[in-house]
Amino acid sequence: MELESKIKIFETGISEGIFSKNKKFYPSNVSENEIKNQFMKVKKIAGSKYNFDFKKIFQASQKSDKNRIDYPDGKYIVINDSNLQKEDYWNEELPADILILEEKYKNIVVGNQMADCPIVIVEDRKKGVTALSHCGASYIDRLLPQQTIEALQKEYNSDVKDLYVYIGSCAKKEYYIYDRYPLWATNKEIWEDNITKENNDYHIDMNGAIRKQLEKIGIKNIYESPFDTMTDNRFYSHRASAQGDKRKFGQNFVGFYYK
Repeated sequence: MELESKIKIFETGISEGIFSKNKKFYPSNVSENEIKNQFMKVKKIAGSKYNFDFKKIFQASQKSDKNRIDYPDGKYIVINDSNLQKEDYWNEELPADILILEEKYKNIVVGNQMADCPIVIVEDRKKGVTALSHCGASYIDRLLPQQTIEALQKEYNSDVKDLYVYIGSCAKKEYYIYDRYPLWATNKEIWEDNITKENNDYHIDMNGAIRKQLEKIGIKNIYESPFDTMTDNRFYSHRASAQGDKRKFGQNFVGFYYK
């Protein structure tokens, strides 16, 4: 018998507005204070649309080639009372790949900004705990989807049969194309069937690569959003905007909370 979900998952996009304070998304003459106010407005719109408190949103500070954040791969943080002290939870620094939230914390959002990369949400429906990670191609390459499962197994002794995985909207293989084999694809086993050459193009299947590593460790319950951020008019997309569609220059947000 399938266990019932206790979380609400939501995805924001162009209709809510740019879910970011990054200066690059705003005209150069817009002040930091105006950016802050604009971002607050977008969070309010999302909160009112999806029924949560816009000041209760957590996002991990994830390491990348572009920032100075450092921690061991697959590091996770379990949200607890000590993280609930700030007036706006967005200001809580959480350097990690994975955030975990327990069911006792109702109406608190855990999520991540994205524009083409899938967000992976893993709900242990039996134990009442959920993990979330932002799984771009280079993170998939270093097994972050698998580590998201392992975080729940390590912390809560989760059983794979109780785990339900949601893979969020993202760039799909039909349109996520490189003109050469990508440098970040070092894990040959994962990409073997998930980077395919057609003519002189390399198609990247992030969904397939995530599915492959999850199925390998016994995950059966996997739901994938059918929406492609590059072509769907509801979403911002870094790749589509770089290819000339300026309307898609911005940032989405994917998150969940316990109802």
